[in-house]
Amino acid sequence: MTGNEKKGYFFVFLTGVFFAIEVIGFKEVFRRYKLEPEIAAFYGVSAAALFVSFYFLFHKTRRENIKTTIVRDGKVLLLGTFSNAIGIVMYYAALRISDLGPSAILIKTTVLYNVLLGVFLLGEKLKAFESFGIILALVGIYEISTLGGQITVISSLIILTSAFLFAIQSYLIKRYVPDIFGMEYAFLRLILLSLFFGLYIWIKGSFLFPPLTTVIVLGLFSVLGYFFGRAFFFEAHKYLPISKLNASLLIEPIFLMFVGYLFMNESLELQKLLGAAFILSGLYLLILHKRKNKNESEG
Repeated sequence: MTGNEKKGYFFVFLTGVFFAIEVIGFKEVFRRYKLEPEIAAFYGVSAAALFVSFYFLFHKTRRENIKTTIVRDGKVLLLGTFSNAIGIVMYYAALRISDLGPSAILIKTTVLYNVLLGVFLLGEKLKAFESFGIILALVGIYEISTLGGQITVISSLIILTSAFLFAIQSYLIKRYVPDIFGMEYAFLRLILLSLFFGLYIWIKGSFLFPPLTTVIVLGLFSVLGYFFGRAFFFEAHKYLPISKLNASLLIEPIFLMFVGYLFMNESLELQKLLGAAFILSGLYLLILHKRKNKNESEG
């Protein structure tokens, strides 16, 4: 394993940790305070942007990197963040009415969408082994989607759609921003997300002022997930192929499923375990085979 690969895997590991903490935190906020998804997202990203802004405003190199990101990567940033924002609202809406475990599993179909985007937009070939992986993932999706009392069909469809919207951002970055400034990109994304969510709740007429302690809690969880988690994820793109990067994150939903079981009184039924096994096995076969073919062609 090269030094760059070690660095990339370290960033991916941190990404998984911070993403998981953010999801757990928001799920708990939804349970306790019954906030609408867009309200929680708005106050979370806005507070997070405020918390980390001083790190960039008083650091000359960071300021220059922000200018470079706006000029060089502005279009990708806008399009990817807009797609991501819609996906976030949809995912949180589904998370409010679904168990943590199946929701965390289904959102990882982002990996599947990345493979399909590569096939249809980058001209990559879909091998027989990859097709088998897709079939396994679809079987798992069906198993998770039909869990009575834990996740509804509507919630499943919402999560699957949000996963596609998340995949668009990752695809755009890998395709058009090979030398990304991860921290600066994540910071600008926070600002854009706060503007998007603010405009959305203003148009919807659902604006409200939650308690200050709730805003601070949302901000802290958002700093971990929306800022640090995303920054590490963006940086990992520079050191790992997209296939390895995604494969390394597949363990996150399994962790969240057991967190839901141990701390949130969610059930751990056989159907849930089977669905998780099918989805992760299918996605892993897709990623593993894809990477193997790439190595053989390079050799």
